[in-house]
Amino acid sequence: MGERLLIVSPSAHSLGELANAMVMAAQLPDRPITVMTSAAYADYARGAGLSVRELPRGRRAAEVVGRAVAEPDLAAVILADHHLTALERVHFTVADLIGPAPLICVDSLCLGPEGRRLELAISQHSISPQMRHWFPLEVHTETLPGEATLLRPVPVAGGAPGGLAFDLYGMTLRPRHGRGQTRESLGIAADRTVIVTAMSNWAVRAMTKPHEASPTRDRDEYLRLRTRWLVELAVRLDRRITLVSLGASGGPGTIRPAEGAGRVELVNLPGLAMDEFTDLVAAADLYLCDNLTSGAMARAALLGTPVVALTNEAGVWDGSDFVQGWRAEMERVFPHFDFRYLVNPFGWVRELDPLRTDNPYLDAVVRAPAYSLEQQVRICTEALDSAERPARDALVERVGTLPKVPEALERALDPRGPSTADPHHCGQQGRQHVEHR
Repeated sequence: MGERLLIVSPSAHSLGELANAMVMAAQLPDRPITVMTSAAYADYARGAGLSVRELPRGRRAAEVVGRAVAEPDLAAVILADHHLTALERVHFTVADLIGPAPLICVDSLCLGPEGRRLELAISQHSISPQMRHWFPLEVHTETLPGEATLLRPVPVAGGAPGGLAFDLYGMTLRPRHGRGQTRESLGIAADRTVIVTAMSNWAVRAMTKPHEASPTRDRDEYLRLRTRWLVELAVRLDRRITLVSLGASGGPGTIRPAEGAGRVELVNLPGLAMDEFTDLVAAADLYLCDNLTSGAMARAALLGTPVVALTNEAGVWDGSDFVQGWRAEMERVFPHFDFRYLVNPFGWVRELDPLRTDNPYLDAVVRAPAYSLEQQVRICTEALDSAERPARDALVERVGTLPKVPEALERALDPRGPSTADPHHCGQQGRQHVEHR
């Protein structure tokens, strides 16, 4: 058996799985590593200095993957993440990854080795053929073969049985620059409150893809209305705020006033390299996200930035004129947009029960109702003014008991080691000290 690792990260729409794989690869400097990923993210991986092969889209994918896993110098094949073979049309299955080398599946959602049924809430009330094409009513994840090993990266992953939890970041997570330098590089004044708002690539795609051919430019209307809500939130926080939007539309890197006399301004940053993103979230005063499972939000939390997840579990609405007017406009653009969710746009409330089991980080993440402006103002104000960092503290406590990436890989490769089915077989590594503000 060789020494090289083949990491297969097939997503063309979700960056988190590839980002996790890149963090893992950076902690294995003595191993040659090849990353197979979609053309959409190949340059992102190359920018981190990785050897990259592009995965074709379509029927050739299974053939290309099959040849790659049969290469004789491989120590292991790592699939990041295994739910993606069902969630996207990647045109290969887990069976196509079976070869002479051991198969390791990254399981960041704690779905486990058995096949799972996942409903996609975005499509439940939609009659759009385009929507149903991109987002079927439900998907069924594959049952993994018995010889596959599951690794669960922390932050985010919990302690449910069925895989080996490990410390994804180790001692590697730290910004390159200080807060002042990062803000200056973006043209943001030192006295402003910086709020980073992130929308997942999945959500952008779901809310805009069905409208791409619309003569009324409804594709842009959803993002315009979302920005309008965020600006109203910033106004009500009653301080000089810069909203840095990730995953939204607009001229990259531009600053424009959004509300009277420069009280609120917008910066749009469509894409950032991993180290640039780390600098940004470490320099922010608050991180807002519409995905409870976001690895990017967990990274912000570890860096000491307050985090708030916007979720829609109970359908809470305000009765104010602004909220009711906004709701009517959004319903016109995107009927039944207010589906229940922990992960926008999929929903995934009960589906995340395994992930939320024995998961002190997710328990500690502050949540705010996605459509209650009053509660968002109160919760965000508390987060901005408080010195407490519950999400960071929960993560630091957790990862201090988990194996780091090299040890987790060795355990997965050594059949004589502790069973990876027992997440409690984790060596005491001592408390991790993450550099933060």
